Amino acid sequence: MEEIPTPTPQDEYALVKIKASGVCGSDLHYRHGRVEPGKVPITLGHEIAGVVEEVGKNAKSANIGDRVCIHYVISCGVCVHCSQGNDNRCRNRVSIGHHVDGGFAEYISVPARNAFKLPDEIPFEQGAIIGCAVSTAFHALRVGEFQPGDTVAVFGLGGVGMHIVAWARAFGASQIVGVDIADFKLRIAKEFGADLVINSTEVDSVKEIQDLTDGQGVDVSFEVAGTEKTMEASILSACGRSPYAAGRVVSVAAQFQPIRIAGMRTLREGALRKSGDHTRDDLRRVIELARTKRLDLSKSITHRMPFDRLNEAVELLDMGREVLRIVVTQ
Repeated sequence: MEEIPTPTPQDEYALVKIKASGVCGSDLHYRHGRVEPGKVPITLGHEIAGVVEEVGKNAKSANIGDRVCIHYVISCGVCVHCSQGNDNRCRNRVSIGHHVDGGFAEYISVPARNAFKLPDEIPFEQGAIIGCAVSTAFHALRVGEFQPGDTVAVFGLGGVGMHIVAWARAFGASQIVGVDIADFKLRIAKEFGADLVINSTEVDSVKEIQDLTDGQGVDVSFEVAGTEKTMEASILSACGRSPYAAGRVVSVAAQFQPIRIAGMRTLREGALRKSGDHTRDDLRRVIELARTKRLDLSKSITHRMPFDRLNEAVELLDMGREVLRIVVTQ
């Protein structure tokens, strides 16, 4: 822990007193050197909720006292992708907690347009994880063109994967299969809406999924573990026993190793897509869905810890022992 100056909000910025910060698996990538931050030193953390304490003279969309959660993608608003509503693909994108200082602090200064109002019905702890784990999962279903009645497989039941299960249930999936190697996460996945859970260290997950779908393969398969093995299983689970048709595969987790797609028949008439983060519109929708209780986030946070135990929280997530989402509070 270090003392740093409290930021001063620029003209179109808001100063937010942070009340809750989520610890995300991507924060561990920096710790282990899998990803380089945009600058050093940097304050990590991108799942943030708090209260606006000060605003710049031209900050029109935020007011002192607003409860807010932070959209961690700072976009230009004028490039072709922003014009299409895909601000997560902004050509001039700046990411909070990667390019600029993030939420593992007492205060953060952000563009006022990145401070989304958080309804009173949503606790700060839930508002923090809505800013990444919940909205990124929501976006992944949209990338996968999920439709009610689809069959779904989710490989990797961490914070994002578990919320893919929850969204798939909320949106009307006919069958949901959760795959992981941790029995704790498999138990939780049942509570979040999975119809079948598979420990891939004990049984062949692809065979189980093929049997469940009568050889059809799932309509949409999500890879959220970030390993070559789970990517291969995710692809094969969307491929039926017929060589003429396949479902859709969405790669959600960061992949640090090459992946192999065996044979030209793989995913015939199907698709392999890469989902990345979420959009402003996704976050807007998710906040409203959480406010109206369309998604129950009461079980999403397994650990709440005071801010001065942040380093311990990161260690705990790294060990992965019966952890889903950790939030540090102030």
